[in-house]
Amino acid sequence: MAIPSAPASRGAFDLIGRRRWWYALSLAVIVPGVFALYFHHVHDHHALNWGVDFTGGNSLELRITQPFGVADIRTVLGRFQLEDAIIQRSGDTEVFIRTRPLTQSQTNAIIAAVTARFPGTTMLREDTVGPEIGAELRNIAIFGVAIGLILQVIFISFRFHSIRFAIAADVALLHDLLVVIGAFALSQREVNSSFLAVLLTVAGYSINDTIVIFDRIRENLGLRTREPFEHLVNRSVLEALVRSINTAMTAVLAIGAVYVFGGETIRDVAFGLVVSIITGGYSSIFNASPILVDWHNWSERGRAGGQAPRPVRAAQPAPPLQAEPAAGPGRDPGQAAPLAVAGDPRSGGGRRRRSGRRRR
Repeated sequence: MAIPSAPASRGAFDLIGRRRWWYALSLAVIVPGVFALYFHHVHDHHALNWGVDFTGGNSLELRITQPFGVADIRTVLGRFQLEDAIIQRSGDTEVFIRTRPLTQSQTNAIIAAVTARFPGTTMLREDTVGPEIGAELRNIAIFGVAIGLILQVIFISFRFHSIRFAIAADVALLHDLLVVIGAFALSQREVNSSFLAVLLTVAGYSINDTIVIFDRIRENLGLRTREPFEHLVNRSVLEALVRSINTAMTAVLAIGAVYVFGGETIRDVAFGLVVSIITGGYSSIFNASPILVDWHNWSERGRAGGQAPRPVRAAQPAPPLQAEPAAGPGRDPGQAAPLAVAGDPRSGGGRRRRSGRRRR
């Protein structure tokens, strides 16, 4: 027999009971990013700081043997009206320059100007991406993310035999994508092809952590069917909480070291990965499971409001057994004797009596 959980389990660690606070915190993180996207779109018609991979342009990688600074390179590019170019320094001798689309003669002139300012400059790599290719890559990335969300809904629905788990997981994933995109919009970090790796990371990590918690909920549903659903989900989340926090913190520490010591070229990617892991672990605990509970509560309210409760009939007590009188005066000799009831002392069924003549 299933034993319901004690009310004491919903104490200071009642995460699901405080789910409205977690919803409010998520909105407080998402709304500034959405406003930043809208502001940048109105201001310069680019919601994000799209890189050369998406907008088209030129990318130069130079090696400068003399001491230099980013401001020095920007001064040289200012002669060509390229003050808004993206300049990233890697180490002590290498620099990456990304500009709008340029002709080959303009590119050669820029290289010559940098070489004149810093003799001994060597060009390591030059890439050119057309605007059509960049727009096509951007559309393919958006289409791929949408297809991935749909496939996840199908798979999770099949895995858990319920679309509720799938929709709750995808809402949490959408929350993570909005947080990461908003973080890049607020910080105006460059969005390039590496940003796709960040989005795939947040999708994979968020869904993985959410499925671990959902699987614990499913296991507990099979063990304690009489426990209230909200209590069961809260207990399941608490059972997986330490594991989720340890996994997230281990990854954040490793990627944080890459962000600090990895150099300027990989810093944007490391920043996106740190944000994606933090928000992925948060949404799995504080968004996906509470959404599942709210959906269950709404469904139960609708079911209770649509069907009238059936009247409960009180059980009628069985009539007491009445022993019939033994053979004697006033009893019909032809009437059959009453059956003996086991354990009834009046019927003699509790103990057998030996009958018969005694042998002499």
